[in-house]
Amino acid sequence: MTSSSGLDLLPILAAARARIAPHIHRTPLWRSALLSRMTGADVYLKCELFQKTGSFKPRGMLNKLMSLTAEQKAKGAITFSAGNAAQGLAYAGGIVGVKAVVVMPETASPIKAQATRDYGGEVIQKGDSAQCYAHSLELVKERGYTFVSSFDDETLMEGHASLGLEILDDLPAADTVIVPIGGGGLIGGIIKGLRASGSKAEIVGVEPTGAPAMHNSLAAGKPIRLDRVSTIADGLAAPYAGEACFPLVRGAASGVVLVEDDEIAEAIRLLLFRCKLLAEGAGASSVAALVTGKVKAKPGAKVVCVVSGGNIDPARLKSLL
Repeated sequence: MTSSSGLDLLPILAAARARIAPHIHRTPLWRSALLSRMTGADVYLKCELFQKTGSFKPRGMLNKLMSLTAEQKAKGAITFSAGNAAQGLAYAGGIVGVKAVVVMPETASPIKAQATRDYGGEVIQKGDSAQCYAHSLELVKERGYTFVSSFDDETLMEGHASLGLEILDDLPAADTVIVPIGGGGLIGGIIKGLRASGSKAEIVGVEPTGAPAMHNSLAAGKPIRLDRVSTIADGLAAPYAGEACFPLVRGAASGVVLVEDDEIAEAIRLLLFRCKLLAEGAGASSVAALVTGKVKAKPGAKVVCVVSGGNIDPARLKSLL
């Protein structure tokens, strides 16, 4: 077994979980009677929208920043992000004592940009995602920052694995876990956690039809970059599949299904009005995949939908309602 999978990885994941535990919430796994009736499965929601900063991102960001050398910590860390990873890095930087710099697109939600500042991060807004990435690398050279990928990093995924370990704590007999995919960091972490623990649960990824980077990468047999992305689920709008994430998904996930934006919107409304959870598009995509039948669950199967975040833009929520 290598460091990316297998039982020998479990002590590393357990150490990462213990390291970050004082600084994150142990989020609940709640059974949904409504979704169980709708689908015939035994459906549970992993409510990661209640996590610090409103998404799963602090798990990996904390583990990554805590792993830096003293010299790297002194110089600071940088990433590019439209929102959730930005807040995650800023929050983690405040905990670890590392300057956090985030390059965000000019079109990024003003609320997410302000939240990143409120967590102590320095926000630089620069063009589109490609320009943000390029500017981040320029600042790495100019100022000596450590670049922290928002998803494509083994240490980051080892932090995210704590979410998978929590699922198994609460539901050891989980049959299926449905996970939203942007670049693949969250599903990569969950794969690490479940497989290192010996779980045989089926792991299914879900992406929007307007941002199918991992889906298309699996079809191509290698990580690919999309020419453009367009989806209401901005947390899933990564333009490429992670190099470190791709082999984990190809090797351990049963596949990646695609959902339409209107199906995601309906899942947001369903979670809000019937389950009393305000999820963002990324977080609701797992539920969309299940209720539309894109993920086919056997009657009575124990299915976990990872509701990965709740940082929905108010203007978008208004339009959906």
